[in-house]
Order: sequence, then structure tokens, then C-alpha cells
Amino acid sequence: MKIQKMVVSGDTVFINRYQALFEAMRSRVGRLSYLYGDKPFEHDFLNKLTKIQNKLVYIFSPSQADMLQSTAKRFITRSRQTEQRIRQLKDRPDFVLHVFGMYSPLWEQPDIPYAMYLDYTAALSQRNLSPSPEFDRWRDCERIAYERAYHLFPMSQVVKSSLVNDYGISPEKITVVGSFANRHPLYEGEKKFGSKQILFNGSDFERKGGDLVLEAFKLIKKAIPEAKLVVIGKKLTTLENGVINPGKIESLAEMRQLFMETDLVLAPGRCDPFPSFIIEAMNYGIPCIVSGNDGMPEIVDRDLNGLVVDSLSSELIAEKAINLLGDLPRLNFMSQQARNKVITQLQCDIVAEKIMQVLSTNSNQKLPAYNY
Repeated sequence: MKIQKMVVSGDTVFINRYQALFEAMRSRVGRLSYLYGDKPFEHDFLNKLTKIQNKLVYIFSPSQADMLQSTAKRFITRSRQTEQRIRQLKDRPDFVLHVFGMYSPLWEQPDIPYAMYLDYTAALSQRNLSPSPEFDRWRDCERIAYERAYHLFPMSQVVKSSLVNDYGISPEKITVVGSFANRHPLYEGEKKFGSKQILFNGSDFERKGGDLVLEAFKLIKKAIPEAKLVVIGKKLTTLENGVINPGKIESLAEMRQLFMETDLVLAPGRCDPFPSFIIEAMNYGIPCIVSGNDGMPEIVDRDLNGLVVDSLSSELIAEKAINLLGDLPRLNFMSQQARNKVITQLQCDIVAEKIMQVLSTNSNQKLPAYNY
């Protein structure tokens, strides 16, 4: 497929978050522009979020929560409004790349081919977060959007499996492409260990396993008295001994310094689709201890560049952290392996190449029949 005019559509917060990916694709298409899908909606939350997102580094990504809180009616309304805005463009695009699955870029007459970049599905949200009475109707809308798409680009194998098993999408129509550290450039400097500092991103505290981290740290502190735990993204009401809580980090320079001073990241998320925070930590050579949920074990290779905890217990998390912090050769080995994975797999240029390779080699693929 030769793409002359591509439009990237989706909510402002997500387009901006992954803009480096789309800019990496720009040289492969004739013209690339952006259509911010939430502009017709005067939601105070989205407007405020858009204004502050360049100042705040770690904020909760609402994509999977939106899937449960939204209704099928809203899905269709947003899809229709996005389609109307696409048709009002002076230069009609010949391809649309849509970010995430909260609505479709085309609905009434999807005669322009489109692909979707996906971090999660509503079916996964339903299983891993909480049930929604709107789920069946929402899933029907989502299924139509996926069936009509020219191709689907999920970040993880977990999402691909959901697309196949929960929505009946053909595996040949799906290519897993991963993600990248979308706020930090590739770090090529030295990584030193010995601070005994542990880092946790608590921007959505319970979902990311904050209670497990605090309980685990009590055990870590007993075994390693000099250990420190830095919790970012949320202000805690009370602090245990050794816990540092700066809240939200307001600059990339501050975040970079924090990564440089950290020996280990804990990320025992109960639900965390494909967290860029883990990739950013690995970019700076920090081994991570993650849960076996969602796409996290696809980022962290078990016992190679980090550790995967299959059973979410504070005791097991503490045990693994204590052993790793006390083993400097293993820390250094995992650190180098983490950086190698970021360099070879988790770069925006690599993700862009995977997407464009599919679009360019599928030149003979027929568009789906739009008979809904």
C-alpha cells in the first residue's frame, strides 16, 4: 500500500504521548497530520490534562478505565463525530492510523482504510479491573471497529490473544509491534549501583500494586537497613521509615536523575497493559521486578533483564528484591541486558518500521466489506 496522506486520530493525551512514533513514520508517507478526537468534547478533565501533560511526567493513562466507564452510545457518538471531522478535512486522507480502541475513526461509511495502535481491549479490562454492565454492548462496538480495520497493531501478545479469542479477529490481520520509552532519549552513559534505592511509580496506586510495594519494603528494610523506597506519582498520607515521596515529578531532568540514582524498580501491577515506565527504567539500565500480568512479562524477560513475580505477595516481592540488591554482579548483568533490549527492540524507530513494513507489504490486501 502506497500511503500519500495519513491522518493520525485519537485523544490528544495519547497522540502526544506517542508522537515520536508517528513522527518516525513521517518520512515513509507523503504527508502526515493529526486529528485530535477529543476536541469536539469540552471535557474539563481532558482540557486540563492536555495543558499540563508536558509538565507532569507520570500521570495515569485512562485508556483501560475509559473502556469500562464509557457506554456503547458514547463509543458510537465519538466515532461518528471523528468520521465527520475526517470528511471535513480539505485533503481527504488515504489512510488513518487510530490510537487505542475507545472509539473508531470511521463508523457510518468506513471507506477509508484505517489501522489501530492498541494497548488494551475492553475484554481485558472487564477481566482484570472490574465488571461493567455496558460491557456486552461496548464489546460489540469495539468488535465492529476491529473487524473493519485494515490492520491491528497491538503492543503485546496478550492483546493479540484477546483480539483473536474475545473478538474473533483473524491472527493474520494482527501484528504485535511493542512500544518504547516515549519521554526519554536513549541513554548511553554509565550505570552505577550501590545506592540501595528502590523506585515505584504509584500514579494509580492500587492498580499498580502500591500496597504490595509498601508491605514488601518493610521486609526489605529489615534485611537491608540502608534501603530507600521512592514513591512517585502520588502523595501518600503517611510515610514509613525509609520511604521518600516526592509525588509527581515535574521535569524530565528530575526524572532522569532519579533513574540514575536507583538500583531497582518494583512494578507488581495488578493491571498494567504495557507500561512505558518500565521501558524508561530499563533504558537507564535499571532491572525491574514486575508482575506476570498483561504485557509486563513481554517487556521484562524472566531472569535475564529483570524478574517476574507470578504470585503477587509482598513476601515474594521482598525476597526477590533483597536477593537482587545483594548480588552486584547479577544487577550489572541484568542492567546491561535491559539496555540491550531497549536498544534492539523497544525503540520508536523500530516500532515505526514494523508498522510501515506491514502497510507496505500488504499492498494486495483487499479492504474489508463494509456491509454493517
